[in-house]
Amino acid sequence: VLSPGKLVISPSTLQKGLSAKSAMIVRTTVEIVPETNTQLSGLYKSGDIYCSQCEAEGFRRITYYCDRPDVMATFESVRIEADAESYPVLLSNGNLIEEGQREDLDGRKRHFKVWSDPFPKPSYLFALVAGGLGFF
Repeated sequence: VLSPGKLVISPSTLQKGLSAKSAMIVRTTVEIVPETNTQLSGLYKSGDIYCSQCEAEGFRRITYYCDRPDVMATFESVRIEADAESYPVLLSNGNLIEEGQREDLDGRKRHFKVWSDPFPKPSYLFALVAGGLGFF
């Protein structure tokens, strides 16, 4: 596990073996702890609600990303899964394309929603909310 700010991938590393017109996919796996994020930037927990605040550079607190306004991306598959009773509302950018329910190992009901936003946008416009939001 690397400490914050310690992962550096140079352009020459990404370009090895690629031609100028090559495409590539970079996959990362990250682990964050929104409950301890007190900077109110990136993904954090405020009371009983998980929220994202990605402007101006908050998205890089969620995952490795070239977090600049000129870097546009589509967020084609954002899956949010949570305890159904504690977090009845699961929202993100775009269109709801899938939803479902399951039980965890302790028999608690969980639910998920998958959102797809096909329109390119800078990362500071990414949004995620999970919680009660006053609904019963």
